[in-house]
Amino acid sequence: MPGCCGAEMGAAHCLAGAVPDEIKAFMAPCETGGYCIPDSMLASGLSVPPASCQAFGGDGVCLSRCIPQVAENAGLLKADTCAGADELCVPCISPLDGKPTGACDLLTQARCVGEDGGEGSGSGSATACDDPSTCNYDSNCPPVIDVATLQSCAPDAHCIAGALVTDAALQARLAKCTMGTALCVPDVFLVTGGKFTPKTCSSIAGAEGRCISRAIPEIKAREAQLPQDACTTNERCAPCFDPISGADTGVCKLSCDPGPTKAPVKLAACCSMKAHCVPSSAVPTDQQDFLATDSCTMGNLCVPDQLLLDQPTPACTANGSFIGTYTGVCLSDCLDFGFAGVALARGNCATGYTCTPCSLFGEPTGAPGCPM
Repeated sequence: MPGCCGAEMGAAHCLAGAVPDEIKAFMAPCETGGYCIPDSMLASGLSVPPASCQAFGGDGVCLSRCIPQVAENAGLLKADTCAGADELCVPCISPLDGKPTGACDLLTQARCVGEDGGEGSGSGSATACDDPSTCNYDSNCPPVIDVATLQSCAPDAHCIAGALVTDAALQARLAKCTMGTALCVPDVFLVTGGKFTPKTCSSIAGAEGRCISRAIPEIKAREAQLPQDACTTNERCAPCFDPISGADTGVCKLSCDPGPTKAPVKLAACCSMKAHCVPSSAVPTDQQDFLATDSCTMGNLCVPDQLLLDQPTPACTANGSFIGTYTGVCLSDCLDFGFAGVALARGNCATGYTCTPCSLFGEPTGAPGCPM
């Protein structure tokens, strides 16, 4: 029979006839006709069930990488006790959606009618380490996905195929990896199969929050404003509710989290409602010199919403007193530029903004929003 699959992945040959319908859906078609069947199956006419193994803490079977679905997920699967050089342990139940993969159907299909089923388990009867009656993944169970086999994209996150992240809301919050459509997923999602409860912490102004990985773009963008509190160095404490609008951020409803237990904490407005009072401890020290107290209480600084909401800082040109024509970025006029502010002009910035130079007399000004 014509060979197929390729020696680098495993040995298989094209079988033109007598392929059971239950098997056809899993096999690759051959250009010469028929289906590409792994030699391990051909040798016994599929009368010998595949070897059992442990995959992601639950039952699995050893299948050849010549089967397309096995090859596509080879980066997530491990060999475990599989003896074949081209075999990987495929779980009976997918750890990503909790549904049968169909792989363990071979334990019962590869038997003659009337033959004793023995101890083999089918796709619907797989046992798992994790207790299904609880939401959180049991800590004594092996990782659902071994992150050591994946490409790292952050100190606590790795890349997996975007199609494997079935939660659309989560997909939208993840960063993209450099490799194709892969997404950068925090390890806590991967090792638990998404079954976990983020640690509770104290966020901005003492508001209730959760420890969220800095691999999430929206957390990374605000890491200077978010406290670390009880979180790891790779996490920041994100508030359950937006400190400006009071809207639910969704970070306290991830996976097994029952939701926030405290009411929203909103920051007091200042600078004619164009800024909000933020504890000085939550403001980067290199920005504090540009901030005024305004109407804020002691220990707080008036931070423009432009900085709090990570709004754009457009480039600008202006003609200021004493310094002539200069270029810079448009920053909120709620910022306090001290005596130097007298020399600055609005330029082509919108109303409520000042054209702030990023460098003056050859020295960087350190103004927020300027390129480092």
